[in-house]
Amino acid sequence: MLVSLQVLRALAASSVVLAHALHEAEILATATGRVAVDGSAWNLGFGVDIFFVLSGFIMTHTAASEFGRSGAPLHFFLRRCARVVPLYWLLTSIMLLGALAAPSLLVVPVGSISHVLASYFFIPSGRGVGEIRPVLALGWTLNYEMLFYVFFALALLLPIRLGIVWLSVLMVGMALVGNLVDPSHVQIAFWTSPIILEFLFGVYVALIFRSGVRIGKGIAFGLVAIGLLGFVHVSTLWNDAALPQFLRSGLPAALLVLAAAIGPALPHRGPVLWSAALGDASYSLYLAHPFILRPMRAIWAQMIGGALPPGLFAGFSTLAAVLLALALFRGLEKPLTRGVQDVVLGSARRKRISAGALPAADTESA
Repeated sequence: MLVSLQVLRALAASSVVLAHALHEAEILATATGRVAVDGSAWNLGFGVDIFFVLSGFIMTHTAASEFGRSGAPLHFFLRRCARVVPLYWLLTSIMLLGALAAPSLLVVPVGSISHVLASYFFIPSGRGVGEIRPVLALGWTLNYEMLFYVFFALALLLPIRLGIVWLSVLMVGMALVGNLVDPSHVQIAFWTSPIILEFLFGVYVALIFRSGVRIGKGIAFGLVAIGLLGFVHVSTLWNDAALPQFLRSGLPAALLVLAAAIGPALPHRGPVLWSAALGDASYSLYLAHPFILRPMRAIWAQMIGGALPPGLFAGFSTLAAVLLALALFRGLEKPLTRGVQDVVLGSARRKRISAGALPAADTESA
């Protein structure tokens, strides 16, 4: 497990949480007559792009020895489902129960039974007007993740070189379809978005890492500096009107992951270890933070109102979400994932781990 990648996971999840906290702070400011925090200079959604590149890297690095092996595709896919599905299904179910108990709290209605089923099974489905989101809105990224897992599992049928070529041709071809035509079918429009190429960036970063290439502090610092530009709206030209997201945000994200992977190792102390611990809990942080931001906004509005700047709310609510995620990871996500892995993968998983067939990095945090 590369500590630097866990730090990146913490950065990615925290940026998404902060973006949503600032949005809630803006609503609070409007309600209380205070001046909202201006976050227009920052692209805090950049965390999602980092996640996608990291996913491509981790899948390739941890499953590199699986290419061409009998049974590898099914074992890989079950392993990923055991990692991703339990917490997502649990929080989606809680969201549905909340919608039944207090539907007025939802900004967008849950939708039809077919939409609910599509949400559980990672199938893109329309919600509201012009919005393709599942019941748990943040799960839209998991719809892309599961698509990538299916493609990657199929690539495992082949030797690694042919598998990566096949994967590359398939994903580039789909992105070209999405760029050249305007499909009216919801699923095709969603799955052919060029954003899927960000997973492919991570695949190639993993190949560079596994080739043994390493860089010094100076080059790594330069890559990080360029990569961090993904968090900034540099100019009006640096937006989706001029550059698609996979270039505007995906390439900087790939540079950050590359620097973290082949650059010097971070020291295992202090803030680095704290960030790595948050990186372990990044999945909990990403999925669960809406369950604390909105209630905190309601409590803040009732108890504090406009007595304090909305910016303080953004900071406090982000911190509260982090603390909740750390507790949720240790108390629920980790044991839940292990239990499901034992049931789904059974003794075969334990035998393969003990024999060294699965890399050490393929754990709950992968």
